[in-house]
Amino acid sequence: MLETGIPSLDLILGGGVPEGDVLLVVGPAGSGKTTLTMQMAFHAASLGHNVLYVSTLSEPPTKLIQRMKAFSFFDEDVVGERVFLLSMYPLIVQGLAQVTNALTQAAKDHQAALVIVDGLMTIRDLYPQAPEMRTFMYTLGPSLAALNATTVVTSSVVERPGEHPYAEFTMADGILEMGKLDIGTQTVRTIRASKMRGLANLLGLHSMRIDGDGITVFPRIESLCELRDVGLSAERVPLGLPELDGMMEGGLLGGSATVLAGSIGTGKTTACLQFILEGARRGQKSLLVGFRETPRQLIDKARLLGMDLAAAIEDGRVEILHRDPVDMVLDEVTWEILCRVESFAPHRLALDGVDELQQAFVDDKRQFGYMACLTATLRARNVTSLIVKEIPQIVGPELDFSSSPLAGLAENLVLMRYVEFRGELFRILSVLKMRDSAHDHSIRQYVITDKGMKVLERMESAEGILTGIARLPSEMRVKRTTGGRQQENP
Repeated sequence: MLETGIPSLDLILGGGVPEGDVLLVVGPAGSGKTTLTMQMAFHAASLGHNVLYVSTLSEPPTKLIQRMKAFSFFDEDVVGERVFLLSMYPLIVQGLAQVTNALTQAAKDHQAALVIVDGLMTIRDLYPQAPEMRTFMYTLGPSLAALNATTVVTSSVVERPGEHPYAEFTMADGILEMGKLDIGTQTVRTIRASKMRGLANLLGLHSMRIDGDGITVFPRIESLCELRDVGLSAERVPLGLPELDGMMEGGLLGGSATVLAGSIGTGKTTACLQFILEGARRGQKSLLVGFRETPRQLIDKARLLGMDLAAAIEDGRVEILHRDPVDMVLDEVTWEILCRVESFAPHRLALDGVDELQQAFVDDKRQFGYMACLTATLRARNVTSLIVKEIPQIVGPELDFSSSPLAGLAENLVLMRYVEFRGELFRILSVLKMRDSAHDHSIRQYVITDKGMKVLERMESAEGILTGIARLPSEMRVKRTTGGRQQENP
């Protein structure tokens, strides 16, 4: 199996490219085909393999080398030693009959383990006749395979759904599609392994990035998710709020997911800080993922609330993963979260802002499967998660979570909101759902002080509190007269 050397690409290919196979890389101009093949070439050279890179373009290979110097994978020392560059354009214009023999001979002379033919469209433009082109394609693969060489061919032609108009799509052992997807003013690079003969490739459209290190692939979490049959945990994970933990019979069940829903200013981030620092106090690792406040801002905020977040970070009990909510690519951020979970192995995870992730969805139909896999992945690693969900209404009678897949998938749901009562705003909370555990159904007022969040006694003096507009019981039953009869308002 030939490794590509491109982060996570081997994963979606099903392990790499089998030796002797032909991989067809297709995509429009600017999708990254040349960068991908050159990154493969220099990685193969770093493993001690010889690589033959064949350009069908009229521009000299030296121009390509100058462009590749911008990438960290480029190694000038192997050019001419293990990576051999060959321009086939002069030979192609003379006739296709000689090209296959010349390619085979060059691969044999250089003992190439990897042969890259970059720019099949040049050949197709010069020789549009189908029989001639088909003969070339069917001869090239077996000729190079006889030398134990793996072949990668790039083309700008993208196969139309349900059609196989060109020979390369049927003769290739694998097909890798690269593209770009416009989402409003944002452009997301995509990659898909639509065919890998004999391999269990990951289906679907995945995201990718091109930067100074070359290409990095970010697989969809749904293509990796294994919904394991994980039993219930007897462990209780306290939130760090004694009164709220008491309402939950001692805290959250270990490995469960909790949605903390609230409008702006209700103290959701404060609750997250107390949650992860309670874990740090108990010697547990905690990961805080956020999109709005930077690590410096969180440290300062915690200090104002009497919490030493900086010390917990310094001694390795807490890590913060912050990403600006601008042009976020969902799979890229998710992959980074999963990699951090794998490497840091936190016991607790606070996701301060699932709404930012939801804004990155291209297709809303994906939300349920995504959220199911995210919560299942954390649960399988026994990570107890606290996930912040923002409610748009500050006060008001509307309270509906039916449109949020996460609210149904999570084991626990805690509501934090404002209530207006006699011209003042009060903060209140309630545990709306706690699957597999008894809990207190009462409504509690809470306050945020210079020592953090504190939950007070239950509220019994008014009705309609969860609607955000509280009234005294006497105000709910005003008598009125209709047709000589007294009638109570409902």
